[in-house]
Amino acid sequence: MSSDSATLINQPTNAVAKLPLLAAVVALVGLGDAVYLTIHHYTGEKVPCSIVEGCEQVLTSSYAEVAGIPLAVFGAAAYFAAFSLAILAAFGNRSMWTLFGITNSNSSANKKAGDAAAALALYQSAPSGAQPPNQLGASTLPVTVEEFADFQCPTCAVVHTKMKEINSLYSGRIKFIYRNFPLPMHKNAYDASTAAEAAGLQGKFWAMQDQLFTNQAAWSNSNEARKLFEEYAVKIGLDTNKFQADMMGLQTKKRVDDDLARGRALGISGTPTIYINGNKLAFEQMEVSQMRQIIDAELAKAGSQTQPNQPAPANVVNQSANASNTSAGNSANK
Repeated sequence: MSSDSATLINQPTNAVAKLPLLAAVVALVGLGDAVYLTIHHYTGEKVPCSIVEGCEQVLTSSYAEVAGIPLAVFGAAAYFAAFSLAILAAFGNRSMWTLFGITNSNSSANKKAGDAAAALALYQSAPSGAQPPNQLGASTLPVTVEEFADFQCPTCAVVHTKMKEINSLYSGRIKFIYRNFPLPMHKNAYDASTAAEAAGLQGKFWAMQDQLFTNQAAWSNSNEARKLFEEYAVKIGLDTNKFQADMMGLQTKKRVDDDLARGRALGISGTPTIYINGNKLAFEQMEVSQMRQIIDAELAKAGSQTQPNQPAPANVVNQSANASNTSAGNSANK
């Protein structure tokens, strides 16, 4: 994933976050010293502890033990406790045991199951995003692939070709939803999203989406990106006057903002982000072969045929969402 598209919003940078690690290091050094002193106390060897003048005299005095236990033992216990607390503060309540190779497989499995259930519940309860969504495939199909992407994100442009292949392979058996998630670091990304939505009001969302990703390098850093969008509008046969007005209109901006609200509620901070039936994909899973495995498994659960279709002709495109958008646009313009 490109460095800018993978940037996390509100990533902590405060040096205070590193204090527990520093405390753990100091405690570990103290623990090692206390163990060293304890060993030498019981072996009776002379301890070369010259950090503090007179150390040897202290270790051999009557104050070196409490109830027959050398003070170094108490020191070791205190340092171990401090080290443990620092590790817990730095990494969470399971990290200390993991550090020592102690794990509970049942507990880990239960935690993963609980996390997955919580993530699915969040996915289902998040704001719905733009309605109707930009969608390929019927709403009744058993598998939903939902992508949050930024038209100016280089990685999204790469993944775009993979999603086109997935949609071709599974045409008629999955529904694919595209969500606008323009990142604030990309100066033309929001305008690109409104351009795609404006094209959608004329039934050409997917044609404009393809133009934007295919020609990303041309407009990404341009100071006249909107003029380039208008050229793409002409190329795909749009009414340019309506396109220009819609691109600046409230309806398209609301659709983009609604998609952003859904993404933010899901905790999305980078693009692309893809869900398959509510399960978020890791970046390394955004390969055609990996997505096919996941989709096939979901189709199998639904009792559907698991082998993908032959690629559909390039000119066969499901424009169901665009038809809805066109109707909405026509109604708004009456």
